[in-house]
Amino acid sequence: MKKVIVTGHNGFIGPHLVRLLKESGHYVKGIDTNYFDDSCKFSDYVEPDEEQIKDVRDIDISDLEGAYAICHLAGLSNDPMGALNENLTYDINHAASVRIAKLAKEAGVEKFIFMASCSMYGIADGDKALDETADFAPVTAYAISKVNTEKDVKPMGD
Repeated sequence: MKKVIVTGHNGFIGPHLVRLLKESGHYVKGIDTNYFDDSCKFSDYVEPDEEQIKDVRDIDISDLEGAYAICHLAGLSNDPMGALNENLTYDINHAASVRIAKLAKEAGVEKFIFMASCSMYGIADGDKALDETADFAPVTAYAISKVNTEKDVKPMGD
């Protein structure tokens, strides 16, 4: 049984990922600020094997030790939230994400999976759909933070 950390496990996608990982036989540790607590559940809650209520900006190497993988979902999650305070969006979504990736590497975590967003690609021109080969064209703080994180984390891969 491999330990997988899911940051943002109580968000929009997190419960689904926790369920899939647990069904696949993984031990799941969730790390979330719980900003929305019980007031804003998007789907059936799936309890991780271990839960840590913590801001991603405060994660340290001891929080990551023993993990096989980190699925990093946590962040200020949409354009309107990003527009409220762009610097906070960059701090949480970009700086903290890059820091966690560096700590994961230092802790010996084998896989760091960064969850990006289709908003990184901007607005499609005409009827042609965009895919992951399209150029980045972010138009919001949220999208810019995702692009910058991907650019800074990708070179850490080995």
